[in-house]
Amino acid sequence: MLGLRVSTFARESISSTMLNSPLASVNMTAMHGNEHVVERSQALLKSNQADAIAFCLLNKGEAFYYGRQGVTNLSAMDAVVYDGDTPFIYGFTSSMAQFVYRIPRSEFYRMTGKESLEEPLFFRGEDAPMLDASRRLFTSTIKAFRAGLNVRPEKIEASFKQLFQRLVGSELHDSDNAYFTAAKEYVYEQWQRPGLAVNDVARAVGISERHLSRVFSANNLSVGKFMSDVRLENAYKLLTSRQSPNISIGQLAQRVGFRYASQFSRAFKRKYGITPREARSATRETLEP
Repeated sequence: MLGLRVSTFARESISSTMLNSPLASVNMTAMHGNEHVVERSQALLKSNQADAIAFCLLNKGEAFYYGRQGVTNLSAMDAVVYDGDTPFIYGFTSSMAQFVYRIPRSEFYRMTGKESLEEPLFFRGEDAPMLDASRRLFTSTIKAFRAGLNVRPEKIEASFKQLFQRLVGSELHDSDNAYFTAAKEYVYEQWQRPGLAVNDVARAVGISERHLSRVFSANNLSVGKFMSDVRLENAYKLLTSRQSPNISIGQLAQRVGFRYASQFSRAFKRKYGITPREARSATRETLEP
């Protein structure tokens, strides 16, 4: 990715896989493997300029980053952002998995106002909401690519940039955009939970319920309506799919996060103008030979 020297003392030698998802202005990579060390030496810097910033989210395992700042240990759910044109050693002391965003330097400047990073940035603990949102965004993107679904690269990149800008703390950007993106990603992942409430979303994002409501209001939405719409849109897909599950409306309501079938049916009709049963019947009549 950046021009690295890779080595390991593991008996089975290097064992790793990499899934690359290039977008227009950032590159996303999912990696997992055994214990190993990657080195970006002075010699490699001279022969292979990266001209990029890397953002690594460690999903599994223990790691360390050794650079000009000294040695910093990392655990699962931590992240490091480093300049690809500085020397470093990044080691994994056990089996590992991580997501990597590779950001061209020119794009990094547009996103943050910073031309480079003299020292790496480490994120953990208090930054967990934005890290979790980044992880959800990456996971959903990889799943979509693997399933052959239509992916809107510009939407993915815009979401990532908002989260990344919030993480690096640039004063050039409105952090509420990142909270809005993080909240949406959380709902997209958790919409099937019957007990999902507004305070759950606010807690996951790391802000108060009142602040979250203001963030959604600025985008002409309410948190509750957004959650309901996500559930109803998924319900509609299930009802009108060729692989529509042969279950009762009550069971379907629970599957998409509604506690009661009557509540689900009323909300569905308000949104689509027909009942869930009518949507299912119309689809089955269309599909009949």
